[in-house]
Amino acid sequence: MEELEGLLELNKSEGIFIDIGTQVYLEIEGVNFSVTSIFIGLLKDEFMIVTLPKRYKSIKNKLFPSDTLIVKYLYDGSVYAFQTKVIETITNPIRALAIEYPKVVQQRELRVAKRNNVVVPGRVEAKKKIFSMVVFDISKKGCRFKYRDNISNIASLREGDLLKMYCQFPGVADEIGAMAVVKNIKRSQGQFTVGAEFQDITKTFLMPLMQFLFSIEDFS
Repeated sequence: MEELEGLLELNKSEGIFIDIGTQVYLEIEGVNFSVTSIFIGLLKDEFMIVTLPKRYKSIKNKLFPSDTLIVKYLYDGSVYAFQTKVIETITNPIRALAIEYPKVVQQRELRVAKRNNVVVPGRVEAKKKIFSMVVFDISKKGCRFKYRDNISNIASLREGDLLKMYCQFPGVADEIGAMAVVKNIKRSQGQFTVGAEFQDITKTFLMPLMQFLFSIEDFS
């Protein structure tokens, strides 16, 4: 687990901003993967309560009182993080984790313009045709995707064309759609690579996208 000071240029924030129901990511000392919980509530300057993390059975021996963990979450477009310690694991009558109220909360803007290498399946609707594609590079402003050049697809996309993209983000049950405009196209070895810029992005698309970008944000 990284020390908090090792996170990328985090700046000290005044107070703590978090809504009940926010998904938080826990990095637990001695565990080589992150787990998620849901924030339940807090008593200022005393403690915070989150649900028992997913995969609890495999990590419960790392959640004894005084064990250290780092909590990260997304709030209003910023990443917040703090180091804390376990107070108590509660399994009855509710399943929850009590942690120390943070002494220092650190914050930085999520680098939503940064490109991220990903694999997100989806579909494109353009010129009265729908075809499968894969997004491999994405940010808040736009993305790049690939699709096969074959009879069932269209090979006539041009710069400036308007299209609708449907992305299947991890953890989201349904595909989420957004309008985009084609910025550039390359053809190589039977497939097209298209750069597209999102247009008039809605909250329905923006919130899952922001959560996805946060989940893959590199804190190394």
